[in-house]
Amino acid sequence: MKSLINLWSRTGLGLKLSLSNFLLIALLTGTLIAAIGYTVADAIEKREEREMLVRSQLLVEMVATTDKDVRRRTLNYAEAFNKTLVGTLQLLPSTIEIDHKPTPLMVLNGQPLNLDFQGVDQFTAATGAVATVFARQGDDFIRITTSLTDSHGKRAVGTVLDRNHPAYEATRSGRPYTGLATLFGRQYMTHYTPLVNAQGAVIGLTFVGLDFSELLTGLRDSIRKLKVGETGYYYVLNTAPGNDYGKLIIHPASEGQSVLESKDANGRFFIKEMLEKRNGTSYYPWINEALGETRPRDKLVAFAHYPEWNWLVAGGTYVDEYTSDIKQLLVYFVGLGLAGLGVVCVLWFFLIQKIIVRPVAAVGAVAETIATGNLTAVMHTDRRDEIGHLMGAINKITSGLARVVDSVRSNSNSVASASAEIAQGNLDLSARTESQASALTQTAASMEELEATVKQNADNAGTANQLAVQASAVAERGGQVVSNVVETMQGINESSRRISDIISVIDSIAFQTNILALNAAVEAARAGKHGQGFAVVASEVRSLSARSASAAKEIRELINESVKRVDDGTRLVHQAGTTMSEVVESIRRVTDIMSEISAASVQQRAGVEQVAEAVTQMDQATQQNAALVEEMAAAASSLSQQSDDLVNAVSVFQLAQAHPGTIGLGFNPQAERRALPA
Repeated sequence: MKSLINLWSRTGLGLKLSLSNFLLIALLTGTLIAAIGYTVADAIEKREEREMLVRSQLLVEMVATTDKDVRRRTLNYAEAFNKTLVGTLQLLPSTIEIDHKPTPLMVLNGQPLNLDFQGVDQFTAATGAVATVFARQGDDFIRITTSLTDSHGKRAVGTVLDRNHPAYEATRSGRPYTGLATLFGRQYMTHYTPLVNAQGAVIGLTFVGLDFSELLTGLRDSIRKLKVGETGYYYVLNTAPGNDYGKLIIHPASEGQSVLESKDANGRFFIKEMLEKRNGTSYYPWINEALGETRPRDKLVAFAHYPEWNWLVAGGTYVDEYTSDIKQLLVYFVGLGLAGLGVVCVLWFFLIQKIIVRPVAAVGAVAETIATGNLTAVMHTDRRDEIGHLMGAINKITSGLARVVDSVRSNSNSVASASAEIAQGNLDLSARTESQASALTQTAASMEELEATVKQNADNAGTANQLAVQASAVAERGGQVVSNVVETMQGINESSRRISDIISVIDSIAFQTNILALNAAVEAARAGKHGQGFAVVASEVRSLSARSASAAKEIRELINESVKRVDDGTRLVHQAGTTMSEVVESIRRVTDIMSEISAASVQQRAGVEQVAEAVTQMDQATQQNAALVEEMAAAASSLSQQSDDLVNAVSVFQLAQAHPGTIGLGFNPQAERRALPA
């Protein structure tokens, strides 16, 4: 199978198409011929079946015609014989011995009929038919006279009519009977007529038999000589119930044999089916072992029944005998069709070579030329069919490919130079990126130092803010003390003014007190937040007051001066209070500014941290960019190399100077033959 596939794959397109068409047409033709043959054979078979059935029925009609003729003659003879017995017919109780057997005495007009052969012999001599008279004895009928003799010439008298004879029941009932009978090896058409006395009782019978053995022999010979097909024949089966049921009455070779138990090749009792069916056709497989056949052949039998004689007339033959002609005719037509088909396929082969194979081979040659890189090939054709469209498409593909190659060729150099410039630019960019990465690394280090400095400044600003807050609190307390001093001075001034009248006693003391108060004010101004000096001054003032109590005179002038000076001190203390308020306000402003500086330092610290983090990220990104730039430099170098390879690859294509396809492979028989494979 594999070798056939390989052989088929190496076969040319023309041969493939021719063989495919041959096989396809052969298959269709064979199918058509087979269908026609089957239809014709079936029609012939059905027609033969009908004709065989008609012939069997015609044979039955022929038998019926013979039967009617013999039956008519027998009835005429019986009527004639019965007329010879006209008169008084009596059955007497006395008997006469015949072959030592007592037989009832029957008289006609007083004359006994027992052993009176004259009348029956005259009848036989006149008509050729035999006659017999039966006398009734009980339920039996005994032959008392007859012209019928056996093969030895002895008359058949003294014998009894068999009770199984079909005429027995009919005649006992007073009815006549007509039918076939075989007497002493010869065929007779018989007629039995009951004899009745004056009282209407059956006292005997008359029998007339017409020997038609020669006529029957001729009829049998005629049936035997009939043929059905080449080997078929007609035969007759006995349908009478009894031992002879299914026996062959007429047959070319097996006459007298019983075929009731015959089976076909499938084990079917086809004879029994025929006997049961009586009329119709039947198919059965049969192996004729007598002729040495080993395989079954289908046989057709048509049969018809003639009940008066219990005959089943059948004719059978092999089915293939009457279909052999149509089979031979089919073989003839098949051979003729194959021969014609072969001629058509040869013509078809050359036609395919001209209109398909050679143009396709030319297209293949151009395609191979294009495959080598030569894009100057072109095909010229005036065809407008699919092959022409294929050639046009190849031309369009070649032209388009030439344009593409030309464009690639023109652009590949640009790509190569551009890739080289990109590679150089990437190298420069790599160097600059590395320098930038180094600078960013230094910047990151500086930002770390700056971050530490800003952090320290923020901490110092926080500490200064706390100190400023504390100073503001102290200044506020000092301002309060100055206010208290101002109030005290005001009280002293008022007291001095009240005691101005009595201070004359203690002028000297007032003078000292004034000096001490002045010193106390100066000391308070110096002390600032420290107001302890006022306690010393107060102590001195109390001491001077004690002294002034004893020396009021001395201090009168001093008190006057002290009052004056207290007024000046009061004014100065007011100024000092105002100044202290301004100091407190300034300290508050300083505190607020230090708070703002502290908050700004915190924010500056957070910003510096963010800047440091950003610088770190920029350093990492710059490092990654440096790696990417190196990769891009390597890719640009590879692109440059690939561009050179592309230039070299495109250089193998051959292009026309002006337009692609100026050198053509013309579509002509010579070019087609050159394009065909060897």
